[in-house]
Amino acid sequence: MFRSILMPLAIIATCATTTRAQSPGLELARKAVLAEGIPWETVGPLRVDAHYTSAKTGITHTWYRQQFQGIDIWNTEIAVHQRADGSLLHVTHRILPVHHQKIRNTVPGLAAEEALRMVLQHDGLDLSPRNKSYDADRRKWTFDGAGLDRDPTVQLMVLPLPDSAALVYNVNYATANGNDWWNVRVDAHTGRELERNNWVAQCRFDDGTAHDHDAHEHCARMDLSPAPMPAGPNSYRVFAMPVESPSHGARTNQVLPWAPAPNASPFGWHDTNGAAGAEYTYTRGNNVRAQEDQNANNGTGYAPDGGGTLDFDFPLNLGNEPATYLDAAITNLFFWNNIIHDVMYQYGFDEPSGNFQENNYGNGGAGDDSVNADALDGSGTNYANFGTPPDGDNPRMQMF
Repeated sequence: MFRSILMPLAIIATCATTTRAQSPGLELARKAVLAEGIPWETVGPLRVDAHYTSAKTGITHTWYRQQFQGIDIWNTEIAVHQRADGSLLHVTHRILPVHHQKIRNTVPGLAAEEALRMVLQHDGLDLSPRNKSYDADRRKWTFDGAGLDRDPTVQLMVLPLPDSAALVYNVNYATANGNDWWNVRVDAHTGRELERNNWVAQCRFDDGTAHDHDAHEHCARMDLSPAPMPAGPNSYRVFAMPVESPSHGARTNQVLPWAPAPNASPFGWHDTNGAAGAEYTYTRGNNVRAQEDQNANNGTGYAPDGGGTLDFDFPLNLGNEPATYLDAAITNLFFWNNIIHDVMYQYGFDEPSGNFQENNYGNGGAGDDSVNADALDGSGTNYANFGTPPDGDNPRMQMF
């Protein structure tokens, strides 16, 4: 899925439950599985987890999730991709034959609230979130996120193990500082942690083991000269493509940068209502909200204002402390988030695919999930991270 092809772009789409008989492309999936010598009766019930047709390619994508007695099986899927005429383009799968699932008791011994509390306490957080809602189709609870970055969730699932399978709760929560977004599988009877993964991708500049930046040759001379006068309205003075960093070239003034991709940002970068005219004159719009977070509270921070003509042209002297050129830094962050959105839109990372937009302009998918991009974040130094949730939930980018 597109939300996972680069750090700030990942997709975990969710759709309404569909019965097995109604599932589109199911017969194609069955034939593909049988062709690999896997008996179809061992696959078990399937739930449609995501389904959309790309407006650009006409290809229909459907993802199925395996279930055991109505409970989703962790990290399983059958993905069916069909051409516009309905013929099969490609099928991929990660499936667990149901006869390998040695689970006799699918009634959890712990309540979802208890599983969440145990995980939080294990991670040093003395919190007891209250239950807010329950999704019966997915056996998924949502809790009050007080003390955390957002509402945590707990989902009852089956976890495949090397020689068996376990009934587990998948506990998902984001730390208050946004540096970690944990997905933790715990035994639904004992609460013992079995495994975990982090939804936040990290990129460090002071630790070569995490991301090696020494391979780049930074040979261009740094330009610290004052910026020239702005070229006109709707402009951003930034390190634009293909300039990789201040060590690779100088800033340029980009005028109407959304114009080359009218399908991606049809009302510009500062729109959210789908009508002509900007709703915001600062670094906020349909695709991203860029601001500073020096106090590391993930709240509302300072953002530069371009005025009624949207002129974002601010001085930059890299010889000074970063706090002295916040306007230039936040403008650059806003620009690049929008550029990534508009470019990837051309490759099919659009609204039905689960991209990041507040308003999907009637094109499908879940909205209300523009990127929260924090500049000069005070919760760390010398690295950056990005937390990628399912479609419909705001991701967070932290630049330290």
